[in-house]
Amino acid sequence: MDLMWSVVALTVATFTVLLAVRRVVMVVSGLVFARYVAVGGLAAFSVDRDGDVCRVRFEVGGPGVFHNVTMQLFGGDGPDPPAARHTMAAGDRPIEWTVHAGAPAWVLVTWVRPYLQGVESEALAHVVQTGRLYEWRWYSETTRYVRTVIRFVGRRWSLPGADLALYGRWRRTSSNSAEDLVGPDDTPPPHAGV
Repeated sequence: MDLMWSVVALTVATFTVLLAVRRVVMVVSGLVFARYVAVGGLAAFSVDRDGDVCRVRFEVGGPGVFHNVTMQLFGGDGPDPPAARHTMAAGDRPIEWTVHAGAPAWVLVTWVRPYLQGVESEALAHVVQTGRLYEWRWYSETTRYVRTVIRFVGRRWSLPGADLALYGRWRRTSSNSAEDLVGPDDTPPPHAGV
């Protein structure tokens, strides 16, 4: 009888180890794919302000292709936004737009990119008065599920803070000025032999 239970325990342990190895291989292959295969593209988004007049410029670089690129202005006036670009890649002429920005003005650029088997929408927003740049970050499926549960529990028992955003949030980027984007030009390379 003990032999039968040790065979069952050994079988269960073997399957548990195999499932753990499979999960580790999936995570590592996903990281390798994201780092070396799923190369997106680069977006250059600038807003040059001269009083109330703002010159907005958006261009694409790198190997990626952006689809359905649109610009919008919130809190200002000016000509109609530029027409949506159906595709935009490196080497295409940039989108330029001159607007009159009011007190709380935001300039928003949105686009769609291929991601794995589907597409993913992305956006950049620039606050004209402060010069701060924000990017839209989607929450992962796990985070969305946890936030949905928290939201349900909070609404069920009337807890404060139950109105959580489920899909994503605006995140301030680290590059807010042209000085941040200089790169290694302002840092000399190390001396030979050091």
